[in-house]
Amino acid sequence: MKKLSTTIKRPTKKLLLVGAGHAHIGLLRRLANKRLDDLEDVEISIITEQPQTIYSGMLPGWMAGHYNLSDISIDITELCKRARVTLVQRPIIAVDANTQTVTTAQEEHFHYDLLSLNTGADTDMTWLKTDALADVALENTVIPVRPIFNFVAQWQQILEQAKQTSCYKVAVVGAGAAATELVMAAQFALQQINPNHQAYLVCGEHLLSSFDTGFRVRVIKQLQRHNIEIIYQRAQGLTNEELVTSAQTLAVDAVIAATGVMGSAWTNQTNLATVDGGFIAVNDKQQSTSHDNVFAVGDVATRADREMAHSGVHAVFGGKVAADNLLAYLASETLARYQPKNRTLYLLACGDKYAIGSWGSFSVEGRWVWWLKHYIDKRFVNSHK
Repeated sequence: MKKLSTTIKRPTKKLLLVGAGHAHIGLLRRLANKRLDDLEDVEISIITEQPQTIYSGMLPGWMAGHYNLSDISIDITELCKRARVTLVQRPIIAVDANTQTVTTAQEEHFHYDLLSLNTGADTDMTWLKTDALADVALENTVIPVRPIFNFVAQWQQILEQAKQTSCYKVAVVGAGAAATELVMAAQFALQQINPNHQAYLVCGEHLLSSFDTGFRVRVIKQLQRHNIEIIYQRAQGLTNEELVTSAQTLAVDAVIAATGVMGSAWTNQTNLATVDGGFIAVNDKQQSTSHDNVFAVGDVATRADREMAHSGVHAVFGGKVAADNLLAYLASETLARYQPKNRTLYLLACGDKYAIGSWGSFSVEGRWVWWLKHYIDKRFVNSHK
């Protein structure tokens, strides 16, 4: 009697990606270019609130008017179609790592075998204290940089309001590289509308404290070149459309908060290990310290084994390691480790088409540096189109 051959189908594994940051965009691009053989029995879905991702590295250039919004946006919907990945356009509200379930704002529950979190984080607004100020008035005056999609809409409103007045004033609160880029972009854009418009930088006692002295001096000179007033005082609150600092009040029409990041609201509803008030604790493989089938990268995560700043550099390089490790985990292969380099290239835009570059203790500046940044940024965005 002839023996019948039977093929046993392996059970389908569910890989769930939450958020559309650098790691997930890179993974989607790889899947779009070539569906990997060891993923034949893997069902991949991504949950993200927006159908596009705005590249934060080009956001100041867009604010200054050098780019259209389409120039700095990556179409997640199209990437998912090419990668044959299911797109679920929802915000999430909870992650239960014990039942392996993600819950959306619509009370939908998505099960996973392997989860990757790349959602970003929210702007830290804990510095802001208000005096009997209505929430709606606060929302119209204080604009957090994150979520970026909300900021984009509000910046466009600022420009429209600036066209209707003879003296519009914006204060950017923050002491890091993002705040300096944003204030120079704001000053450049506002003064294209009216030379009387003004941007201020409220940075506290220390500006760019994590950077080399030479780089810091170059940035301050550029702020001065743009006639941006640097206020070395801590912002403390807002009342009657005045920004209150540790030593004065400043009449402003809008405040942009670039004050670092804090954990997103959904991290209050998870049993994953967290640190520093809402960041997912990960090891050097970008793997959750409490659940090994969960990975997290970018601003949503914090390394538990070492101190590491939340930055675009780590989001990009850590994101590549995280994407590699998701595939390695599915294939039961050895996971890679993310070891940050001692020195990385940092390019800071200065409003007009001028930039400053930093490599450790070495720094340069000029229009050619801006064009170098432009080339690198455009290449990154275009590689996903």
